[in-house]
Amino acid sequence: ELYLENSYYHPMKWMVNYLPHAPGSKRIYFCLGYTILDNDRLKKFNLLAKKHYQLIMEGPAGIIFHDKNGELIAANQQTASIFTTTLEKLYQLKDISRRWKSKWLITNEQGQPVPFEKAPFMKALDSGKIQKETIRIQLENGENRWIRFYSQPLPDDHTDDCCWAVSTIIDVTNEKLLAARIEEKRALINAFVRQTPNLAWVVDDDSRLQFASEAFYQYFNLDKTVCTDKKMSELVPPFVFRALYEKHLDVFKTGNPQNIVEQVKLANGTNYISHINIFPINGIPGKKLLGGYAINLPDTGKIEKELLKAHERLLTISRAASNAIWEWDMQTGTIFRNEALMEMIGYQPDNSKGLSWWLRRVHPEDRDRVSDKVKEATDTCQHSWQDEYRFKCADGRYKHVQDKGFVMYESGLPVKMIGSLQDISNLKELENKLADEKLQRQKEISETIISVQEKERTRIGHELHDNVNQVLSTALLFLEMLNPSGKEQKQVKIKSAEYLSTAIEEIRKLSKELVVPHFKEQGLVNSIQLLIDDIHIASAIRVKFTHDLESDLLSSGKKITLFRIVQEQLKNILNHSGAKNAEILLQTRHDDVQLIIKDNGIGFDPKQTRRGIGLSNIYERISFYNGHVDIQTSPGNGCTVVVTMSLL
Repeated sequence: ELYLENSYYHPMKWMVNYLPHAPGSKRIYFCLGYTILDNDRLKKFNLLAKKHYQLIMEGPAGIIFHDKNGELIAANQQTASIFTTTLEKLYQLKDISRRWKSKWLITNEQGQPVPFEKAPFMKALDSGKIQKETIRIQLENGENRWIRFYSQPLPDDHTDDCCWAVSTIIDVTNEKLLAARIEEKRALINAFVRQTPNLAWVVDDDSRLQFASEAFYQYFNLDKTVCTDKKMSELVPPFVFRALYEKHLDVFKTGNPQNIVEQVKLANGTNYISHINIFPINGIPGKKLLGGYAINLPDTGKIEKELLKAHERLLTISRAASNAIWEWDMQTGTIFRNEALMEMIGYQPDNSKGLSWWLRRVHPEDRDRVSDKVKEATDTCQHSWQDEYRFKCADGRYKHVQDKGFVMYESGLPVKMIGSLQDISNLKELENKLADEKLQRQKEISETIISVQEKERTRIGHELHDNVNQVLSTALLFLEMLNPSGKEQKQVKIKSAEYLSTAIEEIRKLSKELVVPHFKEQGLVNSIQLLIDDIHIASAIRVKFTHDLESDLLSSGKKITLFRIVQEQLKNILNHSGAKNAEILLQTRHDDVQLIIKDNGIGFDPKQTRRGIGLSNIYERISFYNGHVDIQTSPGNGCTVVVTMSLL
């Protein structure tokens, strides 16, 4: 990209091609040039070029000339390089304010958007003063660039119809990234110094403290605001200073780091043991510095003695305690169980029997639950857990036990679990007896309710048959004794007789349905068969009855319930299904009795159909015995009712 001078300056782009030629002839080049500025900006460009030619030419910084609207009039090659583009593309930019507002992402150093009116060059044009500001510009490739703007107006160029501004721009992206890294490292160092539990320090070659960790100041009870540049001999106890001073001198002299372990016996009788690392710090001109780092080590001898005493106390307590106690060392995998626990389960004491041995003797139906509960407790940092399960003892019998465990943690990791075991077999046996008694009581209540209902139904049936029907029959006899004279009166007599006969017949049928069958004489199966025979006489529907049930297996209340369900569903089939065939299956399935009633009628949509009185009666009757009703039907596919309840 060149500038061509022929009384005016023309930013142009040139394409130069070398043309093939015959050997020995002159070399020939074909050059094609075209302007990269439109006429309007070319005119403004030349106005600027007369006075500011040196600025437009190449230099170490980017240069941009703006008109009063902030539009780019001229720029140099360095500007194009900063924005990773070409002068040709820069000169193609128009309507800068619209691009600034809608297309470009431009923010200040605090990350806040910079409006076009607050751009440095616009502020320079508006105020007439030099403006300095660093802004962040996101390029088309997504890269962010930090650009430092120095914008100022050009007062000498003001005319009646235009004014100009010039911006010198410098890419400070690398400086910004470097500053961010330095700040991040500084933050990490400060966090390390604040949070490290160990002593850290930096001294110069005169043993003056330059820097130290928070733990250092706290350990020696120092005020960190007044410690810098003070001699270490003034800050730490004499025995500590003597232990470190010679080591400091050796490191300064040789330049080699040293690792030492120092043991100091304090006035209270405890041993203070530290692993100390002393090392030179290079890279700071004009200063000799070294750093130190001390890690406190536990007095293992004392700790071992305390652990041994604690273990002996635990053994003594566990032997004396009547409770079954266990302890699981999760780091070694060993489990200790006291004598009371081993006596409860009948096994010989053996500490080699670990967790897997114990879990293998947990009942298979409980094993996964117990294992998952222990794992969940440690995974979620719970401090305790408990569960009830069945454990297989040495004699092969299962005992119901309640297990409680308490978890101990170190640095967020589970290291030990201590728990107790309780035999709750007798309690479980009592619970089962109470549950059986409650169930038996519920059965007795259900039988009583059904018996009372059936007695009442029988009484109503007899009353209808013996009393109401007798009254209606007498009324019919008296009606037949009447001798009407006219034709209309004879017709009234005939209709009245028909209605009375119909009422007598309906009451007879109703009383027969209400009266409970005599199951002791004819049984449930025969009663259902008689019901089917009556239907065959009065209706064209065919009912197939299959059974494998022994009547003696069921109580009287359950026989009545099953009979009433058959009665209700057959009535539903006759009144609503339009079926030609039906099937009844009465069978035993394990410890249950199952009644299936199926028809080939029109069916219905159970989600769209309200439950009628017949189905409600079926659900209500079976609920007395905690049974289950399943209705399988759909439009056009008939209906199947499956009733299940316990035999016992």
